[in-house]
Amino acid sequence: MEMVTPSINLNNAIHNLLSLDHLPHIAAIMITLTAIYFSYRPKKLYILDFSCYQGPDFCRAPVSTYLEHYEISGQFDQDNIKFQAKILERSGLGNEPCVPPGIKVLPPDLSFNASLKEVEDVLFTATEDVLTKNKVNPKTIDILITNCSLFCPTPSMSSMVINRFGFRSNVMCFSLSGMGCSAGILSVSMARDLLKVHKNSVALVLSMEAVTVGGYEGKVKSMLLANCLFRMGGAAILLSNRKKDKKTAKYVLKELVHTNLGSDDKSYKCIFQQPDEEGILGVSLSRDILQVAGNALMMNLSSLAPKVLPYKEKFKYGWFVIKRKYWGMLGKKKLSIPIPDFRTCFGHFCIHAGGRAMIEAIEENLQLREEEVEASKMALYRFGNTSSSSIWYALCYLEAKGRVKRGDKVWQVAFGSGFMCNSAVWECVSDIDSTIKNAWSDRIHLYPVKVPDVLDH
Repeated sequence: MEMVTPSINLNNAIHNLLSLDHLPHIAAIMITLTAIYFSYRPKKLYILDFSCYQGPDFCRAPVSTYLEHYEISGQFDQDNIKFQAKILERSGLGNEPCVPPGIKVLPPDLSFNASLKEVEDVLFTATEDVLTKNKVNPKTIDILITNCSLFCPTPSMSSMVINRFGFRSNVMCFSLSGMGCSAGILSVSMARDLLKVHKNSVALVLSMEAVTVGGYEGKVKSMLLANCLFRMGGAAILLSNRKKDKKTAKYVLKELVHTNLGSDDKSYKCIFQQPDEEGILGVSLSRDILQVAGNALMMNLSSLAPKVLPYKEKFKYGWFVIKRKYWGMLGKKKLSIPIPDFRTCFGHFCIHAGGRAMIEAIEENLQLREEEVEASKMALYRFGNTSSSSIWYALCYLEAKGRVKRGDKVWQVAFGSGFMCNSAVWECVSDIDSTIKNAWSDRIHLYPVKVPDVLDH
């Protein structure tokens, strides 16, 4: 018997598939696929606004006054005072950075209560400023994250803020400590991860360092460095993942990269809190800190570069890597790999204002121009090393100058104990109004200033 193979009519098949009997099933599949797509699609993190703490004029500590104060207090001998004077001459700090009231009195008050007063002044002022300026009710905050390395009170710093402003009872709160100057970006990273899970939420990140509790009264020079560099400051950053905030947000997060060299003893101990031989607690800054920071930066950039560099720079970098490898196989001296031109992907640079030497080392290694490190140098000059908040003072400077435009990308890079290097890349998504008051508004017309060069002697 001859078998007849039925012919397939494509039009009939499509007609049957789209018949009324199948439409509910097709609709269910489409809805399910759409739901899966939107649930797994990365949620955008927006900066609604941020505020940097501006200390009162009576807290200012000009270099001459600062040194005279310690000389009168009798805390240090002449050798240690001369050492601190030498460091301050080279530090890049001007005469406007502030110290807490506890350090201004004679003798200096480095007690717990003095530290608590400093934290309250900084965090409460910055928080009230950012909430008031943006008409945000404290009860609408869903996530609160604070970071401060050296001061860890009970109740926690986040609880202090909740009590002061009356946040909701179910607000998620976290207090980070011991992470140094890079903790600001880590706090943003934590907020990002929490906002991935909690939809339509607002997070408040508060970054600062307590200078009072970090004051050192001993004789070890590596611990005296912290006295010379760190000054009073902090920042409050308002973050959101709500779609409705897209139109009013200032920035959207593009990349976050973390590098931690803690497995290496040299890196782990280059910023170390410990008592000296006399039992006086202090934070030691190693001579190797610039080298360690350079290594951490290069590792961080090796992860960040592929994500941000344009194809031309990626190709050029890859070609030199291959060329260097085979050049070495021929027995010839290895070629040095050129640093990619990060100016092709970043319009602005906010480098952690840890010290003049660190900023200038990054400027040289990345082949940046003077104007591209201006914001960081001026933040150091006017406010000092404000630890985890210094990158926000630099961005605040750029906004006050009217330099950040819609579509510009901003790179923030910070270093911290551990040893860590963290990067954040933001894209400006609004027209920044430079006339709105911020921490720089009262004196922005006086900057930039020429920081005098000091020769080694």
